[in-house]
Amino acid sequence: MDELPTPPNPFVADGTITSFVVPSLQQLFFWPGDWLLYVLVRYATPVADALDLGAADYGGTFAGFAALVVWLLACIGAIVAWGAVRDFDRAVTSRLGSFAAELKRRARLLVALAKYRRSQRTRRIEPAIEVGELPGLSRDELRVLELHAGVTPGYALAVSDVAEELEARGYQVRGALEHLQQLKLLQSTVGGLDGETAYTLTSAGRTVLQKHRVNRR
Repeated sequence: MDELPTPPNPFVADGTITSFVVPSLQQLFFWPGDWLLYVLVRYATPVADALDLGAADYGGTFAGFAALVVWLLACIGAIVAWGAVRDFDRAVTSRLGSFAAELKRRARLLVALAKYRRSQRTRRIEPAIEVGELPGLSRDELRVLELHAGVTPGYALAVSDVAEELEARGYQVRGALEHLQQLKLLQSTVGGLDGETAYTLTSAGRTVLQKHRVNRR
């Protein structure tokens, strides 16, 4: 059998590579069949001889059946590939959605934990007074504690308020207030007139006051 020429290229005219043409649908359909025929004659010569195939069969019945099989396989492959790409896209989208949701959840947990730690740091922790550690207080200091125990929550007594209630001078009660503050039985804040220092009762002060009330019974 003579050397079989390659199948004609439907995209060029007159066998030159400089002139491009738009092939017809028939040329496009037969093109993969022609190449399959060429490969069969070139590399499986006994089979081609048995089927009596040659250059005259380009665009013929064998090339047409071969081309049909190739195009069917190409369509099936395209459908399978599209399904694989779609499944991959869905899997990636699902994974990204889950990853984003997990990041949001962890971010919420970190924010909540940070707020909790900040609240723990800023929370006022007052010292606990054991029964056996009751400090010795004077009569005036006990009266000061009694005054603060009767204050509405959220309010404080200024130095002038305490002095007025005790019918004493401000400098006379200031020492008692400062001493109670040193014992952590009162805590200072700003209140009264002209930014005057005010005091509120601490939980330790309330405990000491209750203990002294019990001892007086």
